Amino acid sequence: MNRSELLQLFEQLAVHGNHVVVHSSLSAFGEVDGGARAVCDALIDAIANGTILMPAFTYAETLIGLRAGRTVAFHPDLPVSREIGRVAEAFRRMPGVLRSNHPTHSFAAYGRHARDLLSTQRDNNVFGPIKKLNIAQGHVLLLGTGLHSVTAIHLAEEQMQMPYLERRSAIRLNAAGYEERVVLENVPGCSAAFDRLEERLDPKKVASIALARSSARKLPVRYLVNLATQALEEDPAFFVCERPDCSSCIAKREALAGRGAASR
Repeated sequence: MNRSELLQLFEQLAVHGNHVVVHSSLSAFGEVDGGARAVCDALIDAIANGTILMPAFTYAETLIGLRAGRTVAFHPDLPVSREIGRVAEAFRRMPGVLRSNHPTHSFAAYGRHARDLLSTQRDNNVFGPIKKLNIAQGHVLLLGTGLHSVTAIHLAEEQMQMPYLERRSAIRLNAAGYEERVVLENVPGCSAAFDRLEERLDPKKVASIALARSSARKLPVRYLVNLATQALEEDPAFFVCERPDCSSCIAKREALAGRGAASR
C-alpha cells in the first residue's frame, strides 16, 4: 500500500475528527511503502483534529515474575513489548507523541485530547485513558487485529470487579533515576478469549474495510464495553481461554471457583 491508499482506507473508515484507540498488525496490510511509520503518518493526517491513542505496553519486560530473566525498569524511552506491534512502536517514537508513565500499561497519544487522556492514568487506574475515551464517545480502530487485542474489554472486567484481576509489582525508574518497585492493583491477564465476542457483534455497529491479509474495523468503545459487560454478567468465565498451558487463565478459573465457594 502507498500513502494514497492508506489515506483512502482511513477516509472509508470515517476517522476524520474521531478520538480512537488503535490496535494494529503491520503484516495485515501486506507491503506498505514506508512501513509502520507511513501507517502512522497517514493516520495522523486522516484523523485531523481528532486524537489517536495507542498502547505502549511494556508488561513483558517490567512486570516482576511474568517471565524468566531480569525484569527491566520502565522509563519513557523503553520500547513497547514486541507483541504490541511495530506500528505502536513507530507511533511512540514520532515527534509530538506523548506517553504516560505507567510501568506496565503506558499509552502513547497524539492530537487534540492527547494530554487530557493520558492525565487520567495512575498506577492503580490503568484504564483511565480508555474510560475518558469512552466518555468522549471514542472508537476502537482495529487495523488487522482481532478482538483479543482490544484493551477496552479489560475495562469491562475491571468495572465488573472480576476476582481474577491481580495484585502485581513492577519496576520503574523514578524522577531521580533510581529503580523503584511499584505495586499495582487490577492487573489484567490473558485476552485470547476476547475473540469470543466476535459472534455477538452487530454488523451495523462495525465499519469494516478489507486489507491484504485481514480487515480494518472501527467500532464504538462504549458498545464494546457494554457487550463485554453483558457477556460477563451471563458467564463470569466468558473470557477464560481454553488453552491448558495458559497460567493466566488457570489462575482465573481458580479465582472464580474461590468466589463461588465464598458465596455459598
